[in-house]
Amino acid sequence: MTIAAVICEYNPFHNGHKYQLDMIRKKLNVDYIICIMSGDYVQRGEPAIFSKEIRTRFALENGADLVLQLPIAYATGSADLFATGAVTLLNRLGCVDYLCFGSECGDIDTLCICAEKLLTEGQVGSEGMRALMKQGNTFAKSRYLLFPEFEMLLAHSNNVLALEYIMALMRTKSSIKPYTIKREGQDYDDDTITGNETFLSASALRTAFKKGEIDKIRKYVPYDPETIEQKPIFVNDYSSEVFYALLTKQNTIHEHLETSEDLTKRMLSELYSFTDFTSYVDLIKAKNYTFTRISRTLFHILLGIKGSNTMYKEMIAHISHIKVLGFKESSKDLLTIISDKSSITLMTKVPAVYDSLNSLTKSVVDDELFASSLYNQKCKNGMHEFSKQIVLVK
Repeated sequence: MTIAAVICEYNPFHNGHKYQLDMIRKKLNVDYIICIMSGDYVQRGEPAIFSKEIRTRFALENGADLVLQLPIAYATGSADLFATGAVTLLNRLGCVDYLCFGSECGDIDTLCICAEKLLTEGQVGSEGMRALMKQGNTFAKSRYLLFPEFEMLLAHSNNVLALEYIMALMRTKSSIKPYTIKREGQDYDDDTITGNETFLSASALRTAFKKGEIDKIRKYVPYDPETIEQKPIFVNDYSSEVFYALLTKQNTIHEHLETSEDLTKRMLSELYSFTDFTSYVDLIKAKNYTFTRISRTLFHILLGIKGSNTMYKEMIAHISHIKVLGFKESSKDLLTIISDKSSITLMTKVPAVYDSLNSLTKSVVDDELFASSLYNQKCKNGMHEFSKQIVLVK
């Protein structure tokens, strides 16, 4: 029995994702594919364009067997925290053979060599990185300067995330083997559409949905985009809520994940210039604070995600349950395998087990409830989060 896993957002799901799932099944001859997916908010510091239920259904209809939810602190964390949280959960399932991911490089040996170098010499606290960052270089630029032989590798977004996955596997001494599939089609952040692309990026699809250019994207997604029963959600839809959170939490901003004293001062100094989310982030961003970093921080403040990266890295090993978003009915045996081998319990109906959860897991569930309730309101979905049924696909 061979089981592969994918860490994903599917924001939104597209033909490139289907291609990846098909290639995993073909190249590795796996019996099951598990996806651990972000919920209603994603790592770039934004709401997901469509709900976790919609994205789960598309994943299950196009190659996945089981979709589990990555808790929100990890889903909206730095690349390091995102990877560490997801890999730790996959380790705890006790049955995953391969962690599969896309990369511009497509060469797992080169990625592993680079990851080992970064793990030993390229961390924030290492002597070389500390010296370069003290000179005013960003973390990313410092890594280029310290490892010029890997500059081209580190210049591409999917390579960087692949390296984080491999480093997380190395740090946790995981038995899971990394496996990469070369990324095809547009660059990660290319949002143009000519009609001649093999695969569109998720950025291009989000832009098209935002502009209402549905006809342009039909051939790039394995579903009819007009049948999606939810309006797309974008970051500026949260402008009022974020402004209110900043106004009412001025004295506690510094307690939230990924904040710093300097960033807190920058946010407060521009608070009364706030017009909308993206314009506000543009006012604050600087060489050492990217748009994405600030966006993540603002959502941590809005959603009440407090603490440090270190705290959350330690916490993930003690969460007792992980939420099931959906599975294929034909893959029920996979649930039995996980039940037999896992050190974490699959949670399908939250109310049924809530009272038995440990305090740490309850806090994670409560954070998800708050965050998803806010998202549901944006979708005009009045259903209580706990009343939702998991997604079943035949």
